[in-house]
Amino acid sequence: MSTNINIVLVNTSHPGNIGSSARAMKTMGLKYLKLVSPKKFPSDIANAKAVGCVDILDNATVTTSLAKSLTTSKLTVGLSARSRKSNIPCLTLSELMDLLGKYKNDEVSIVFGNEQSGLSNEELQLCNYLVSIPTSNAYTSLNLASAVQIFSYEYFKSSNGVEHTSQDTNDHVSHSTKQHIIDLFLSVMFSLGIITNKNKKSLTQNVHIIFNKTDLTDNEANLYLGILSKIHKAIEK
Repeated sequence: MSTNINIVLVNTSHPGNIGSSARAMKTMGLKYLKLVSPKKFPSDIANAKAVGCVDILDNATVTTSLAKSLTTSKLTVGLSARSRKSNIPCLTLSELMDLLGKYKNDEVSIVFGNEQSGLSNEELQLCNYLVSIPTSNAYTSLNLASAVQIFSYEYFKSSNGVEHTSQDTNDHVSHSTKQHIIDLFLSVMFSLGIITNKNKKSLTQNVHIIFNKTDLTDNEANLYLGILSKIHKAIEK
């Protein structure tokens, strides 16, 4: 089984979709499920839909916000059923599989939104990349568990169903470290008057996008944090 991939379901409305997603995961060797504010969980309906995969549900982590569920992740990818007008880098499923090959030793979160509304712009802002599963133009609405199944199958296929340890030694920073840099950068921009009430939303989104698509190492992150901390202290004097 894969030990570094988290399937993250956000604000799931129907417990049956949680159970079906757990089944989709286990059949393809995935075992880590995170649930963000599910409408109803635990649930007998979820257990029934999971069939022989209730262990995935028993070990699922439940959090109250997407940010909390991503704290230790080194890579976060949002799955969206439709294209968005944003600057978040987009990948095809094939490109995503190639990217995941570079993160075999790192914790990765694959995020799926609510069945009706998908991921909000604020939730997508926490993602490094965005992936849309192609569908027919005649009907583009893909069931949540089906989307999880498609991703899980593609990942299983790309890995040939074989566990192996990557020799890639990239020192990727965690989501929480990158978020710390973003918060400090935004704080400096606020203090300097660069961010105003008028441009707050757009500039904040752009800063998140810029840093989320940057592949920082621990040394690079520490350099950013050191410089930004010095600037912030100087401004506050």
